[in-house]
Amino acid sequence: VAQSLCGIALKKQGQSCTRHACQVCPKNGKWTAMEQQIYMTPKQPFFVTSSRAYAKFILNRYGIVHFYQCFTGTEPRYAVPDGCVDMVFCCDPKQPYAEICGTVLAPQAVLLHSDTCYFGVRFLPGYNPVLGSSEIMSQLVNHQIPLDELIQDRRMLEGICGTTDFRKQIRAFMRSYMNIYRRACPMEHSNLLVLHSFNLLIRSAGSISIEQLAEDTGYTARYIDRCFRNETGLSPKQLAKIVRFQAAVSALNQNQHKGRSLTEIAADLGYFDQSHFVHDFKAYTGLTPKKYQKLLLHDSFEEKLRIVQ
Repeated sequence: VAQSLCGIALKKQGQSCTRHACQVCPKNGKWTAMEQQIYMTPKQPFFVTSSRAYAKFILNRYGIVHFYQCFTGTEPRYAVPDGCVDMVFCCDPKQPYAEICGTVLAPQAVLLHSDTCYFGVRFLPGYNPVLGSSEIMSQLVNHQIPLDELIQDRRMLEGICGTTDFRKQIRAFMRSYMNIYRRACPMEHSNLLVLHSFNLLIRSAGSISIEQLAEDTGYTARYIDRCFRNETGLSPKQLAKIVRFQAAVSALNQNQHKGRSLTEIAADLGYFDQSHFVHDFKAYTGLTPKKYQKLLLHDSFEEKLRIVQ
């Protein structure tokens, strides 16, 4: 007898739980998750607006959402909550270094060197890139740790920081990362409850409650909360708020050409009223949605952002 994610006993080999796409393996009788990870595109808009140039290459594989390269200017750069861990490489030829940076929970100054090339790898929200070290996620929230304290790979650092060619930097990172990824097989050891629940968070743009997650999965809210904290370093409620905030950032970025009202955008995101939307957005950016949209225009957001194919 195997048991699916929702607690249904699957007695026959090959039988599946259509509710959560779980299936009994015909070889060993164990249940496996057929559900695929949903990728979202977390945004750090102030990395773009305060830089001289910003390039992004979207991958959406191996736990990686995208790579980015940022040539900083003199304006300070702030990170906003995105639920992600980034690996950031400072390509200063005199003092190169690399850090693993956890998500922030409020605006925080980052990429501190002006007139410098930075290369970054942004992982899926809640995804642990330090494969084989599960406890690190809670330590990373609101913190940065030197990369060499967790991953010793001098060749990768030199390959990335020794050039400003974006594609060469990506190749240098992937050579090292995939060696670790293939050994660790992270999807085989991932918490399937967290995977399924996080997919629900993304589908609902963060508007689903932990009580609804409990009803859907058949597990208690307390157990789900504990699993999320162990796997991602964040509670489901914190991740849901961040996912909804990121949906708001995307909506406001796209709204430059649509001219929709803030009331309409707030309603689409599941807010009861515009004031609640404004309050949450300001808590995560330091700006009201209206001032944020003005900043995008003033700092030439679209002109600076380059998507590399």
